[in-house]
Amino acid sequence: MADLSTTYLGLSLRNPLIAGASTLTGSIAGVCRCAEAGAGAVVLQSLFEEQLRQESEALGEALAAAGQSHTEAYEYLAAEIGLRTGPAEYLDLIREARRQAGVPIVASVNCVRTEWWREFAADVEAAGADAIELNAAILPTWFDMDGAQVERRYEDIVRAARAAVRIPLAVKLPETCSSLPDLLRRLRAAGADGFVLFNRFYMPTIDIEALKVVSGCRFSAPEELSPTLRWISLLAGQLDASLAASRGVHSGADVVRCLLAGADAVQSVSAVIRGKPAAIGTMLGDLSHWMDRHGFGALAEFRGLLSQARNPDTELFSRFQYMKWLAGKD
Repeated sequence: MADLSTTYLGLSLRNPLIAGASTLTGSIAGVCRCAEAGAGAVVLQSLFEEQLRQESEALGEALAAAGQSHTEAYEYLAAEIGLRTGPAEYLDLIREARRQAGVPIVASVNCVRTEWWREFAADVEAAGADAIELNAAILPTWFDMDGAQVERRYEDIVRAARAAVRIPLAVKLPETCSSLPDLLRRLRAAGADGFVLFNRFYMPTIDIEALKVVSGCRFSAPEELSPTLRWISLLAGQLDASLAASRGVHSGADVVRCLLAGADAVQSVSAVIRGKPAAIGTMLGDLSHWMDRHGFGALAEFRGLLSQARNPDTELFSRFQYMKWLAGKD
């Protein structure tokens, strides 16, 4: 039997396939189903900044009401509680998942401002999460925010989370960065232990009959994996951080592709939702069979085989390959 074990964010995983954040991983039953199907780790469904803000505002209203009858009690509660009452259900999910699943549990928090991290991140750590995935996809939709400001916000978020916790931090990023290698270098210096490439933005479309904006396809397609492979290959072995491939992973062959590019771990969401958690076992079986056919006994024997760092004299994912494709010499 092939040895599928790997290390990601300093965590020992029985295999590289991680069940990514989704509605499936938002319940104990779903988390346990993914773990039983063979997932090496599970990323819990994301908690959004808006949920933290809503609960914080509700708390403020409750404290204000209490303050009308006892001002001293109000001041004490306001000073001591703050955001530490963050969504209790999410913290309970972390505790139970850690207790029942038997695999590393990664909490996912989707925030774009620093103030929602400081205390809640500490609560996530205290609840027992093995790591935190900072799902901080910032989509600049206003004209007065330049690229440098966007990237500084990423740095601020990572610093705020790093100051609050000691457990590993992974940052899940979108593909749309002006210079991804430079940004990752700076985020590593700010405290990130690894990166998940890439986030998938909400994909809206327009209903031309109803004349309104509606949700597009919520699932990724295998074709979306290509940019992930390019950047994993370019970064692997050249960045002192863990790399997880994400977006477009639909088969065992896709898992192999990500590992050949240099990924330490591979996240899958759409395939696991569509095919149910049983898809995890199928992908792992395909990975194991591929390794047997090619004579590989462990992931380390072929991980990064097609990374740029391992092939410095060949431009594997660069402009040169693009020119060959245009010339019909692929």
